[in-house]
Amino acid sequence: MDKQIDKEEAPFYYKIYKSLREEIENGAYKTGDLLPSEVELGERFGVSRTTIRNALGELEKEGLVSRRRGKGTMVREPKTTQNLNYISSFTETLKEKGIQVTTGSLAVELITAPSKIASFLNLENDEKVYLVQRTRIANDIPVAFMSNYLLARVIPGLEFKKEILRKEGLYQLLEREYGLKLHRAVETIEAYPSGPLESDLLQIPQRIPLFHTVRTTYLEDETPFEVVISVIRADKYEYKVYLEGRPTEKGRFFN
Repeated sequence: MDKQIDKEEAPFYYKIYKSLREEIENGAYKTGDLLPSEVELGERFGVSRTTIRNALGELEKEGLVSRRRGKGTMVREPKTTQNLNYISSFTETLKEKGIQVTTGSLAVELITAPSKIASFLNLENDEKVYLVQRTRIANDIPVAFMSNYLLARVIPGLEFKKEILRKEGLYQLLEREYGLKLHRAVETIEAYPSGPLESDLLQIPQRIPLFHTVRTTYLEDETPFEVVISVIRADKYEYKVYLEGRPTEKGRFFN
């Protein structure tokens, strides 16, 4: 949005929105804090309450605040955003935002690939995969449970690197320890409410909105290498898709 509005031509509400957003991002207002009232903000910026409402509306659209009648405008805990135009692990995305990431439960085992996973990875029925399952904790809050199925013949001895996995992202380990280069991935994302299993895994009430994602990752030679199934709290995480161009009538794209 910033690139679409020239600073000299920006309406007053937008300039106020920008000012308040910077204050929130810089920590002047922390999660759970109430912003000054509309009257107080109007006096501070010398504008009408309508202008202030428009500015607060922009903050609310971005998920930075929530407004409640009779209670005021409260700063919300920011969501972590993952851009879907490049391959990034869950841990890398969180750490890029300055969020402390730790591991809760962690299991690494060598198993025969389940039939569905074998189909995704084009495997024979008896071929082995590593199953890495872990709870990811962001700022002391469990936010995701991940199950990675990885082609075992490409990463021998992964079970002996369990302690490394506690401290860093899986993709970082694969690149450094095995010299792998992840080329592309296909991911499906669905939303659904938490049930008893998810409530237990993530220590949340039932009916909390969740993302269920399934990603297949390919190496440079187009070998399907990984299937990762993730359950992620949708109130703590979001996805951003980069789109460009429009299809022509013949199916070709133009800018």
